[in-house]
This record gives sequence, C-alpha cells and structure tokens, in this order.
Amino acid sequence: MKVFDVVRLILTTSLTDREISAAAGVSKTTVGRYRRLLNDRKLTWGALSDLGPEEMRRRLNRPASGGSPKQVPDLSVLHEQLQAKGMTLQLLWEDYRREHPHDALSYSHLAAKLKQYRETLPTVMRQHHAPGERVFVDYSGLRPYYLDPTTHEKVHVELFVGVLGASSLLFATCSPTQQVPDFLKAHVAMFDYFGGVPEVLVPDNLKSAVIVPGRKPTLQRSYADLARHYGVAVLPTRPSRPRDKASVEVGVKFAQQRILARLRHQHFYSLDELNAAVAKLLDEANDRPMVKDGLSRRQRFEQLERATLRPLPPAPYVFAEWLVVPTVPKDYHVAVAGHFYSVPHALIGKRVEVRLTDDTIEVRHEGKVVAHHTRSTMTGGHTTARTHQPEAHRAQAERSIEGMLAWAKEAGPHVLRFVQQQFDRPRPFLGLPACDSLRSLAKVHGTTPVDEAARAAIQLGSPKITTLKRLLDNRTAAAKAPPPPRASNARGARYYAHQGEGAPC
Repeated sequence: MKVFDVVRLILTTSLTDREISAAAGVSKTTVGRYRRLLNDRKLTWGALSDLGPEEMRRRLNRPASGGSPKQVPDLSVLHEQLQAKGMTLQLLWEDYRREHPHDALSYSHLAAKLKQYRETLPTVMRQHHAPGERVFVDYSGLRPYYLDPTTHEKVHVELFVGVLGASSLLFATCSPTQQVPDFLKAHVAMFDYFGGVPEVLVPDNLKSAVIVPGRKPTLQRSYADLARHYGVAVLPTRPSRPRDKASVEVGVKFAQQRILARLRHQHFYSLDELNAAVAKLLDEANDRPMVKDGLSRRQRFEQLERATLRPLPPAPYVFAEWLVVPTVPKDYHVAVAGHFYSVPHALIGKRVEVRLTDDTIEVRHEGKVVAHHTRSTMTGGHTTARTHQPEAHRAQAERSIEGMLAWAKEAGPHVLRFVQQQFDRPRPFLGLPACDSLRSLAKVHGTTPVDEAARAAIQLGSPKITTLKRLLDNRTAAAKAPPPPRASNARGARYYAHQGEGAPC
C-alpha cells in the first residue's frame, strides 16, 4: 500500500516530498522518483485510482534487474553515536563494514549520506501553516466526567481536541475512551464541524493512531483507512518533539480554560448531556475575539480557511475492523466471527483481507474489493454468492427446492407456477426430478416456449411434465409439417386467361 499512498498524495495534495515521505513511510528519494515518473508520463489520479496496490506497483516500477543492494545503516543512530567524545566516523565505518563485509557502503559514500542527513535536521523556527493544510489532534490531560444516574458515581471520559493550523478554529468533543472506534468517531465529527477536510492530519503518537512511532511511523490500520476515505495524509508528531504539536497544545489548554473550567460546577447524567454543553461552550470559544488582531477564530476561519478545505466525501467514514486471511481454503469461504462468507473460487490459496463493519463484510485482494456480504450473526452458518461458485458447485446448489424456485422465477411466471405445483406435496423433494426435466426442456426449446407450454398445461388442469412435453412436441411437429400438396387437376389463373381469349362474344 506504500506505493499506492505515495502516488495518491503526490497527485491529490500539495505536500512536499519530505512530508509525503514521512506520511507514507518511504524515503524522500523514492517520493521524488515517483513524482518525476508521474510528471514524465502525464498520469493523473483519475487514471490510476482504480488500480490495486500491486498492479500500480508493477505499472510504475521496472522489473528487478539483479544486483546486490547495499546495507545502509541508520544515519540517525550514527549521528547520535558521533556525539560521544573521541568517536570518529572512521571507527563507526570499520565496525559497520565488519558486520556487512559484502554489501557495505564505501567510507566516502557513507560520509556523503551522513552529510545529507545532517542537512535535513531542523533548527528551532517559527511554524507557519498554510490555510487548509493541517489539523492537529490530541486528547486533554484533564478528563471531564458525568454522573451515573443510578449510583451517582463519576464516569470519567476523554476530551478530544482538534485545531486547524492557519485559523486556529477549535473543535472539541467528549468520547468514552481513547480506543480506536471512539478516536475515529471523533475525527468524523470534527470534519463535519469544519465542513471540509484539510490536506494533513497531525496526531500525537497514541496507539489508536500510530502502532510504531519513529522516522517512518506505522499507522494503525483503521486510522490509515480513515485517511484514505477522506483523502488526507497523516504526519504524526515526532517522539520527544513538543514543538511539532505546539498548535494543539495551545488549543487543548484553551479548551481546558474556556470549556472544562466553566463546566466544573455543573452536573450531567449522560455523555450526550455533557457533549451538548461542550458544543455550546465550543461555539462561544470560537466566537471570542483573539488578542493579536481582534478577530475571532470563527472569523479567521471564514476569511482564511473555509474556502481552502476539501469537500467532505459523499458518506462519512464508518469504523471497520480488519482481519487478514493468509490463505483462502478450498471451500472458498473465509471465517469471520464464527460465520463463513464466500469469495470468488479463483482466490483459493491466495491471501485476502476482510473489512468488518457492524452491517457488512467486505473482502479485498491486492487492494480491490472482491466480495461484499451483509454481516450475519448466525454462528457456524454460511453465506454464499452464486457468482463465487465453480460451475459444478453452482449446478449442484441449484438442484434444490430453493435453487429451482430461483431459476423458475427468472424463466417466466407460468414456469414458476408450474414448479411451485411440483413441490406442493407432502414430500416436496419428490418434485425435483420433474423440475430437472423441465430445465432440460428449457435448454432444448428455450424458456419462452416452455413458459407458454406451462401456461397451457395449467389451463388444461394437468401440470405434469408428460403433458408439457406433449404440448412442446405438438408445437414442434406443427412447425416442421410441410404445406399440403397441390391437386393435379387444379386450374390456375393462366388457364382461365387463355380461355377468356378464345371465348365467343
């Protein structure tokens, strides 16, 4: 998915190569190479968005041509080690070469790479955020609460805060926990409040957003899914770099002062009551004039940022869990929460991923949706799509009362009535042989003639397969019968014409 995300961010955002590198977890050089490639080929996101990740990678990359890749050490570690007194790059290079005798960089190559890395190290600077570019999100350290209506005990909840970088427009809402479902639901509410989507999400390194922090962070799968749904990049703050999240820290402090502090003497008996009060104070806080220019956050947003936000997608993001199925079994059904769902039989032995919502099951292979089912709560049950079955399995599945009725419904109304009468007996399965014969006749004569014959058989009060076959045979015989022979003594128009010429006046 990294190539897919790099291409998406290059073609749909104005982010720099360095920012895309951090968001997608690849090197800046790789991002630059893809940007040049896309520009040279004049490719657009509309032409590439339907490709799966593997197909996109194959289209944009040349096949591997061999060669031995070099082992590049972690340059950040080298930089830290060189701070020690008496340490030199020559000593570190010699240690590194002993560990990788066959694929180590030369000393000059390593020195050049370290120099390039050091040039990227930031200095303390004033941050400027372009309108519509970034939104910073975090949780407040101070936790609000409501009272349990039965026990009157405090139920502490979490205060989620989002701040737009350019206008400082604030969003705040209370969530039951910081867990992934609540975290993502708060993001959906935030985007709805802003009425649009910025280019970049900047979260802190909490587990609901980032599984592995660092220079190339690994995002939580559902959080990455939300980012793709809204078309945004995710650039988590660097660990131990508080300046990266200065905007949201100020926003959290402001929310604590202007919202939480004003709620301290009020009592609420549900999360909804608490959030209604938070929403009211949030609007008041955003309408309050700021000291430096006298404009409120709302006014700055309307003037600077609203028009630069991207439109919301047609539908809001729905939280989904992900399940990886390493190998599709031979019965082409994957197990999800105790129920079995079919996938196309051609995927037997392949790796698929399952996206679970409360109502649906979506199966993906190489990034493309290959199956979609309504979620079932029947433990041990099976949900099978007819199109996923091999031809032999499909035929066997259709040789059932349900399968026959489904076929008859497509064949015609009289065929359906005829089939229903075959099963209208104490032991319905005894009607299957007649239905098998009916399907065979439909293959020979076509469904329209069979439907007409079924209508005639029902009108005769004899909905039997023998009656229907006799009607079809009579129809076929009538169609093949030759025209009646012409009588030998018949006189045509020519004869009477000649007779008229020789007749007396």
